[in-house]
Amino acid sequence: MKKYFVIALILAALAACGPRHTVSGNISGVESGKLLITCNNDADEMVMDSVILDNGNFFYDPASKKPQILMIVDKDHFIDFITLYIVPGEHCVINGTMTDYTVTGSKFYKDWGKFHQMSKANAAALHDLRASIPEDDEDADFDMAAYSARERELSAEWNNIALDFIRKNPTSDVCAYLAREISSAEMFLEADELISDKVKKGPLGDLIEARYLMIDAEAQRQSARGTIFEGAEAPDFTLKTSTGETFTLSEHRGSYVMLDFWGTWCGWCVEGLPNVKEIAHRYADRLTVVSVDCGDSEEAWLNGIKKYEMDWVQVYNGKADAIDSKYAVEGYPGFYLIDPQGVIRMMAFGEPAHFVEKIGELISE
Repeated sequence: MKKYFVIALILAALAACGPRHTVSGNISGVESGKLLITCNNDADEMVMDSVILDNGNFFYDPASKKPQILMIVDKDHFIDFITLYIVPGEHCVINGTMTDYTVTGSKFYKDWGKFHQMSKANAAALHDLRASIPEDDEDADFDMAAYSARERELSAEWNNIALDFIRKNPTSDVCAYLAREISSAEMFLEADELISDKVKKGPLGDLIEARYLMIDAEAQRQSARGTIFEGAEAPDFTLKTSTGETFTLSEHRGSYVMLDFWGTWCGWCVEGLPNVKEIAHRYADRLTVVSVDCGDSEEAWLNGIKKYEMDWVQVYNGKADAIDSKYAVEGYPGFYLIDPQGVIRMMAFGEPAHFVEKIGELISE
């Protein structure tokens, strides 16, 4: 009885104080009785939290009050997750199961719930597609080409659903989030024409501006793909280091340099840092390792350097610099080995353990 009295007090407080930056509701069918939640803190570092379900009821108040993506995950079935965009001053209510639920709450989430209903069939199809991936990576019967084709179909379908919502609800702040998520640059521009100035000047208007930056960066990346390859000259750049100095690539002609494009938000990047450190230390007499942060705030970058004890050269790649676009980075972490003549000798993406020895071979030739 005491538990329900406490829950009632919380709900009463919410009603008295008006909408808060919170997520609550009832989710059934979670065997563990626990949900994992991923979001960012005020330093824009990815954090993982958890909430206990009490007969399916839950309440979560993020530590950060910044607008951001929040994911709710069933810890025993990682394919089952709910993605939300949380907004300060708004309250979201979720009821149902991890795969069949409704969204309501304050104004923003009532609109979010409308879009969720419009896109429900698309989300279910994508969930089933992901569930079709075999647990055994060596499954010879799995048709990756067919999987990718279907994934592209569903993405295109989602774009159309999002654009339809924007046409019907141009004054909803949800439109700003949907516009940013539309994968087609042409459809985004169409959406931008439809969205009201009220939304663009509102609390999520920066998402639309961010999408324009993404389009510019992708155009730069596409242009760079024709000039960035093993055997091509590495583009020069100057970036600020974590010690307040600057690093200019061309000043290191005459020695090998390895660029490590990473971010604190990238799980694979963080997992591979011990290998990057090994490379930096083992070959220190012949190689300069430079970790190029991408996608973090400066605070998150500096906190990450300290947290992961990154004692080699660290540089900050801001949105205006976009060095990762100039290098046509296809995935994170991304690694580029540059020889003493300034020529790219190796490009690799993913966890670096498998080429620790290869780096040694290349710089010994």
